[in-house]
Amino acid sequence: MICVSNPLLAEYRPPPGHPEHPHRISYVREFLEERFGKEIVSVSRRMATPEELCSVHAREYIEYLFSLNAETYLDYETVFSERGLEEIRCAAGICLDLMEYILSGTARKGFALIRPPGHHAGYNRAMGYCIVNNIALAVQKGLQKLQRIAVIDWDAHHGNGTQELFEETDRVFFVDIHQDNLFPIQSGAADETGKNKGKGFTLNIPLPAGSTGVQYLDSMDAKIYPLLKAYKPELLCVSAGFDAVAGDLEGGMTLTPQDFGAMTERICTWADEFCGGSVFMTLEGGYRIESLSAALSECIGVLQNWRRHELGR
Repeated sequence: MICVSNPLLAEYRPPPGHPEHPHRISYVREFLEERFGKEIVSVSRRMATPEELCSVHAREYIEYLFSLNAETYLDYETVFSERGLEEIRCAAGICLDLMEYILSGTARKGFALIRPPGHHAGYNRAMGYCIVNNIALAVQKGLQKLQRIAVIDWDAHHGNGTQELFEETDRVFFVDIHQDNLFPIQSGAADETGKNKGKGFTLNIPLPAGSTGVQYLDSMDAKIYPLLKAYKPELLCVSAGFDAVAGDLEGGMTLTPQDFGAMTERICTWADEFCGGSVFMTLEGGYRIESLSAALSECIGVLQNWRRHELGR
């Protein structure tokens, strides 16, 4: 298992009080290093190129981002900082590096510890703190070698950007389990199942506010597993948001940190069955840093110890 990040992502300072702040990385990293040791986080200094960003985003949109040289609000809540270009290229570069590690066999499982999140970013627009869609960029790279990839988004908010980018292909099975009508409003309904060639390759599972880890795990077992078993993905990717943990500033679910460990165990078990154990995970939301750190460390603990778990069975 490899966890990849870059200290640069902890340097940017957003407007005061903005929930998407650099302590989401710095505090989490310190928490992980205290629990697992200083060697737990590897550093990637790769900067995604304009061409790589254009693999999923409109060229005009990427050119606009490259033209910005001052703090700019891309929508009412999504801030492009003075160092925003460096920041988004760094986060995307980490995800691309991690995908290369997994495709090459350097690692079977990996976690990209990045910010800002990406799953709301669409083809030609930013939304909900997301500027470029990091997981979509990694998946697009994976599709250069693989034929079928599954993306599971368990962030409390619907990953509308990722759905938009892959809803017309059958090479990506997109699954999203989220809080119903949280954000974006009226996005992620159960009847959104893909379009054209991708019809039937999108699964949305909207759950009511207050849902528990038991409801998430039941949905994974009853709804997600049978479809993925039939699909037989060659890689499992996870948009790992942790804002469904109880007490998060921007969610209304009641999961515990241990629930995220249990969900990661499901992912690793499925990966063993479907795709030789290959798992790619990247950070999305999670805005109360103490609970974010606790939940993410449960996830990392499962990834790190899975091989030993396998050998002990």
